[in-house]
Amino acid sequence: MIVVVSSAVVLALSVLGLHPAGFTARTSAWHQLPPNIRTTDDLRPLIEDLLARSPTLRDQCARIAIAKRTWVSITLGMARLPSLARARSTARRYHTGLLVVDVEIPPASQDFAELLAHELEHVTEFIDNVDFKRLARIRNAGIVQCGNDGSFETDRAKKAGRTVKFEVEAPPARVNVHP
Repeated sequence: MIVVVSSAVVLALSVLGLHPAGFTARTSAWHQLPPNIRTTDDLRPLIEDLLARSPTLRDQCARIAIAKRTWVSITLGMARLPSLARARSTARRYHTGLLVVDVEIPPASQDFAELLAHELEHVTEFIDNVDFKRLARIRNAGIVQCGNDGSFETDRAKKAGRTVKFEVEAPPARVNVHP
């Protein structure tokens, strides 16, 4: 009976356009990185503070947390990025199904939250098996190829970045307490 009920809940959430992992992240007070997202000791507190302030970022991390055979590393990248790139995700998918994504964000970026969410959205696109090459050939598909190096940009990642930027910059909600 539990399996049937949980399947019904998953199906209902899917029909509503909600991923079950995102629903769980919104309703929980989960503000830590999942074990399959690794970062440095100095970045962890910054990212976890952003998780506390951004439901979108929590949704992304919840999606990544439940993705089987997926590992993500987040670092401050010192390597030079292509001319128009502000950050970079490099994905490797192995024949075993293992997905490894390295996210690099430039040090001292004033847009860290936006760039992090943007790149984590690319991770969820990889998890969703988005066919970047095929969709880049379709007009108004929201994906463009950025050069001959195999890089792509998506409207979905841009939107996620802007949303998180807004969420973390918004003033905290006021709570009125009446005696």
